[in-house]
Amino acid sequence: MDVRQLRHFVALAETLHFGKAAARLGMTQPPLSQSIRALEQDLGAPLFARTRRSVALTAFGEQWLPHVRAALAGVNALGDIARGILSGDAGRLELSFVSTADYSILPALVQRFRRAYPEVDLVLTEATSDVQVAALLEGKGQIGIVIPDRAAPLPDPLAYRQLVSEPL
Repeated sequence: MDVRQLRHFVALAETLHFGKAAARLGMTQPPLSQSIRALEQDLGAPLFARTRRSVALTAFGEQWLPHVRAALAGVNALGDIARGILSGDAGRLELSFVSTADYSILPALVQRFRRAYPEVDLVLTEATSDVQVAALLEGKGQIGIVIPDRAAPLPDPLAYRQLVSEPL
């Protein structure tokens, strides 16, 4: 079964008429009939009871319809989800931090971030600066709050931006 067949099923379930469903889908009736028959064969059960004058959902078809609608809604949302991830408005951000940040800037940063990006799952991990740098270079995580080593700058491709300066 494929998404196309599921769309065919929903259109026919909503119209209960092969001609109207085919017109809604922008196709002719014979390919729609073939698609529904193939779907029923894949499922091993009829979705519709057909007579010369009427089409009706079977009990199985009625029970399966809400699940198909939910699945199609999920498929239809994939484009928006992808755009959200690509723009940074959704997805997941893995942030590592040194323990001292937990007592100073981290709570306020996390709170602001969650307000600004509610669709992003923020994963927090405590680690020393050297462990964070190594993990980031290996592609584990995306961002870290570190205490820089003044004697050794961060290796490429990492970049550093000072967030706070403490007398410690």
